Amino acid sequence: MTDSQCMGRLLASATHDMRNVLAVIRESAGLAQDMVQLAAGADKPADPRVIKALKEAQQQILRGAALAECMEYLAQVSHSENENAPCDLARVAGTFCLMAARRARAVQMMLESADSEEPVWSAVPALAVLRALLDIFDLCASVGGQVKLRFSAGRQNKVEGIIIEVCDGANRDMALAALTGSPLLNARPRPGWQALLMPWRDPAQRFFLSISACGSED
Repeated sequence: MTDSQCMGRLLASATHDMRNVLAVIRESAGLAQDMVQLAAGADKPADPRVIKALKEAQQQILRGAALAECMEYLAQVSHSENENAPCDLARVAGTFCLMAARRARAVQMMLESADSEEPVWSAVPALAVLRALLDIFDLCASVGGQVKLRFSAGRQNKVEGIIIEVCDGANRDMALAALTGSPLLNARPRPGWQALLMPWRDPAQRFFLSISACGSED
């Protein structure tokens, strides 16, 4: 998978979600307007449907804003003058979870990123991290999805990476088996960086995705 293919897949997923967001906002706003007009002048509490519609519109607006922020971030890192600039792994993991949400829903998967009190910087490009996370996603989707993945930035033996927890779901055991047999467990270096998946301290539940800079392949 190339960087452009990775970017295209994530942008396609996020753009589809953005369109759905705008459609819900438009429909909810129209419904709210109609119902407010019907209730105008009446000496009674606002119709619960008005409140529900407005709350839904507000939620979708926030969701749209988050997606827009992710797309702006990807645009920034993809057009950066320094293609090998370090990235904050916590932010990249959060961006991935939002932008891949539609693909996750299609295979009944849930993606979640843990909050980080401070940035965890890695000396690899953000797109390299996204590619590695998409590889992890594809592995779990290949066994039927139906699993929840939680990503959190961290360090193991002074190496930055992302802790991957397979939380629950009908296919949890199959997802664990897929990750255990992943080619990333013995990955070849890619030009400029290398992703390596290894068991965490409790290998039955979590893995550590080490993403580090390295020399280019010959």
